[in-house]
Amino acid sequence: MPSEPLIALALSLLISLAPFLPAAEKSAPEEEPARVVEEQPALSAEQLAALAQTPASWFDEPALLDALSKLPHYDETRAQRYLAYRTGGVWTLEQVLRIVNTDNDLPRFTAAVDADPDDGDLILVNKYSRLASDYVPEDLVTVEPAYSNGGKLKSEVNDAFCDLVEAMWAETGLHLVNASPYRSYQTQKNLYARYRTQYSEATTDRFSARAGYSEHQTGLALDVIAPGGTLNGFKNTQQFVWMRDNAHRFGFILRYGDGMEYITGYKFEPWHYRYVGVDAATFIYENDLTFEEYYAYYVKK
Repeated sequence: MPSEPLIALALSLLISLAPFLPAAEKSAPEEEPARVVEEQPALSAEQLAALAQTPASWFDEPALLDALSKLPHYDETRAQRYLAYRTGGVWTLEQVLRIVNTDNDLPRFTAAVDADPDDGDLILVNKYSRLASDYVPEDLVTVEPAYSNGGKLKSEVNDAFCDLVEAMWAETGLHLVNASPYRSYQTQKNLYARYRTQYSEATTDRFSARAGYSEHQTGLALDVIAPGGTLNGFKNTQQFVWMRDNAHRFGFILRYGDGMEYITGYKFEPWHYRYVGVDAATFIYENDLTFEEYYAYYVKK
């Protein structure tokens, strides 16, 4: 929810914008003098930040689209889809843009399309983008045994991971273990089925990917732990703190961030990292983006 200072600033901003926002139609007098509408001044960074955190329910339909159009990544071709989030008082303007621009307003799985292998390290695999059952990445290699419990990764990812582990050791004296790298379609299918014997489909979908919808099948993703540790305990380790702040230096991103389930489709996974290359990882880290957003704004377009 927006903080009180942001709400106050947003209210002030709405009042200042009122003359420029679309108004309801009125019966015009028989003779109405021509009106001169001054050009609206550009919003400051502070005003844009406040506007982004304003609840969508504060606007009528024309005003909502007008307000959204002032924010980065507004897409007029998705206008009608943005309007679906006007009521309910749940989503901010920024969240509306993030949801619709990443297609999270569409039904998961049933609206899925085939992932594009030509995207290389930037391939998107999620609940809207699936891999074929026979997809196997090229150049899989066995992960360096000193840094892994076994398994494979793409060659360049393995090299980057080894560099990362060695840097962590050199800078902090901490070790890191790759607990779960590449998984085949069948392995993921079996894993998901096992979880389904314990949890409902809705609950399972929050933490386990269905077969064909797992990044692990790309050979670009891995789960890490501290030596002798567990996945669930990783967030309480110094290794996690270092990974959160430094993984991008080696081309990795924290894939399923805290509070981003409405975009990524998965609850917070501090142990799950995805290789996208140093340039993309650094940009994502510095701009606080999900990979879904990066893909929508800079890969897909």
